[in-house]
Amino acid sequence: MNKEKTSLFTILGGITLLIIGNAPATILPFIVGTLEEGFNLTKQSIGLVVSTELVAIAISAIFFGSQISRLNIRLSALLGCSTVVVGYFLCTLVETIEYLQVIRGLSGIGSGLLISCGHKVLSSSQNPEKTYSAYLLITSLCGATFIWIAGIAAENGGYYQVFSTFGFIFLLLAPLLFFIKLQGSTIEAEEEVSGFSIYSPIFVFMILGIFFFSITSGGMWAFNERLGVEIGLSQSVIGKILSLALLMGLLAPILVWFVGDKFGRKKPILFCFVVVLLSYVYMLSYMNITSYITGNLVWNFIFIVAYIYALAAAASLSPEGKLASWMNATGLISQASSPVIFGWILGNQSFTHLLPYLVASILISYLLISLTKNQLDL
Repeated sequence: MNKEKTSLFTILGGITLLIIGNAPATILPFIVGTLEEGFNLTKQSIGLVVSTELVAIAISAIFFGSQISRLNIRLSALLGCSTVVVGYFLCTLVETIEYLQVIRGLSGIGSGLLISCGHKVLSSSQNPEKTYSAYLLITSLCGATFIWIAGIAAENGGYYQVFSTFGFIFLLLAPLLFFIKLQGSTIEAEEEVSGFSIYSPIFVFMILGIFFFSITSGGMWAFNERLGVEIGLSQSVIGKILSLALLMGLLAPILVWFVGDKFGRKKPILFCFVVVLLSYVYMLSYMNITSYITGNLVWNFIFIVAYIYALAAAASLSPEGKLASWMNATGLISQASSPVIFGWILGNQSFTHLLPYLVASILISYLLISLTKNQLDL
């Protein structure tokens, strides 16, 4: 399959789109923590609030992903970025959780538009493994920085400081979007070349596999800060630990960059599922600072490896970026569901009671990806 060569600056712009679009999921632990303390909410209530934004992002990414060939990527990117930045600043002005929930939902629509445009840019590259490795490398670095900043902002000024800080950060990143330039293409033409169809079983298996895997990671990430607090750590210390864990993820793209598809894509994904599950078991079984640090380091590293191979497979099957965008959206839907589910469980029980749910969800993901046979390696 021949693809037009995508410029380095265009890829950098695409990466910026995905960083901003997925930022709410990245800093989710501190959004949860600061809103819970700032508005005196229960875990169930805060799970419902943050789920609104993640659902809006997911639905927006699915909708705009299905219409991606009809969009002007650069103009859509600027519109989405403007919506997100304005939304963050507006959140600093509201004093009721109802208004904040509406604003976060509208901001989520802009984030979804950024995600669909970003995957369009990256999926158009000639080497998806290397492109998505570069994306995850930069994302890990930015994510670690974001978490470190969020931890400091949360401790110093609560949700007001968190939202205002990231509003300024995204405003500073916005000029990179002007570098985006893509050749025109159509969804039909790309699907004809790749042989990909939204009705094929592999589409369903991948979407559902990512859904159940992301439920576990989304829930653990959302309440990661609360887990650290229960262990007895301060928010600033938790921020440093989570930043270190995300920095550990910097090694994952480097590993995938050199290994490539030597072992295919399916086997590495399945291996990662098992290791992530073992990390959860270790963290929740021992509940101390050692298990918290070790579990987060291993989990974030292995999760990124799995994510790169899954996105590379999606880009190969759907060069237009539709499948990658929808997988991203599916992950966000599961992340939106997981705070509600985890909040319900943790409302009456301890963190250790999460283990049966984590095991069941990851085993389902393992089975679904196994059913793809060798199609992910094509």
